[in-house]
Amino acid sequence: MENLFSGLKVIEVASFVFAPGAGTVMSDFGADVIHVEPPGIGDPLRVLYKLKPLPECEENYCWMLDARNKKSLVLDLKKKQGHTVLRDLLATADVLITNYQPSVLKDLNLTYETVKEINPRIIFAHATGYGESGDEVEKPGYDATAWWARSGLMDAVRPAGGELALSTAAMGDHPSSMALFGGISAALYAREKTGLGTKVSSSLAANGAWSNSIFIQAALCNAKMYPPTSQETSSNAMLNHYAGSDGRSFFLVLVKEAEEFAQFCTAIGRSELATDPRFEQIQDRRTNSRQLVEILNKVFSEKPLSEWRRILDEHSITFGIISTVEEVVEDPQMHAAGVFQEFSDLPGKKVVASPIAMADYPKISPVSPPDLGEHNEEILNQLGYSEEKKTKLRKAGIFG
Repeated sequence: MENLFSGLKVIEVASFVFAPGAGTVMSDFGADVIHVEPPGIGDPLRVLYKLKPLPECEENYCWMLDARNKKSLVLDLKKKQGHTVLRDLLATADVLITNYQPSVLKDLNLTYETVKEINPRIIFAHATGYGESGDEVEKPGYDATAWWARSGLMDAVRPAGGELALSTAAMGDHPSSMALFGGISAALYAREKTGLGTKVSSSLAANGAWSNSIFIQAALCNAKMYPPTSQETSSNAMLNHYAGSDGRSFFLVLVKEAEEFAQFCTAIGRSELATDPRFEQIQDRRTNSRQLVEILNKVFSEKPLSEWRRILDEHSITFGIISTVEEVVEDPQMHAAGVFQEFSDLPGKKVVASPIAMADYPKISPVSPPDLGEHNEEILNQLGYSEEKKTKLRKAGIFG
């Protein structure tokens, strides 16, 4: 069965995660993705792991995740010859993905206007930190700053009196890359109708706002925001986290509370709570939430999480285990759902799959990331460069 993007050529002139993440998803569905890197260390993501490795880990897990399936081409784009090679490559490409700032794109003669003159059918996908207009278009954007902090998410999830939480690595980059991927896919569909490419853009700030959009929409409507709370002071005991006797926690989510509260009380062996005047009606449970949380904390502290998991599942109560990262990689449901894929050239080694599946278009088996400049010769040959021309380019130092 043919892969969805077989025959599609994608050029990445980008670094780190947000922009290249979109190319990773395309590569999963068979696109030929060429990652253009500068001479020297190449994409900084290659060495990020080496600056702060996890104990007893020798693998560059960051690079493994986002550079899988791709080809590496080293080009010094500050040199005229390097830019000429890139222009030749773009003339044969379907998609260009970049996260360079507008001034850098202008300096490199790589703006959308220039690129569409080279190839009117190309999709120009631009990932930015803060958008393409306004005073901060040149400001470097990272998901920790533009997506997490600037969007209000960092403040919104802080419990009452608690510290601000740091974002996890690429926590906003990967969701944002899915938005860019969606835009590229829509642009490819538009090209099928018009025969012409177009420009697609997405920013970390916009994606952060979209992730926090319910709270932001409330503010746009001048709604009164709920004050920060903690587990003990929450106004909803049925939407809260609790810990078993072993200290392991779960998140209780009774969305259909009116129908499920009595069922829940029976499940935990406290059926009398369903008719307790303090908790019988939803508004009563809100008014007396602190008392109910205190009772539930005592109840759940009587059994370990494994036992509560069995009991709540048997009674069809909605909850979520609060897993550790180590537990996620062993989770049988994650494996059954195809969350992980095995590298075709690294037996036994798995990688996190992109979160889309298509019934009639399977993903390729992941291939380990390329060495720096590994595909220079192959790509230049595909462009029809002679040995003489390649030798001149090497002497010019465009490959480092």
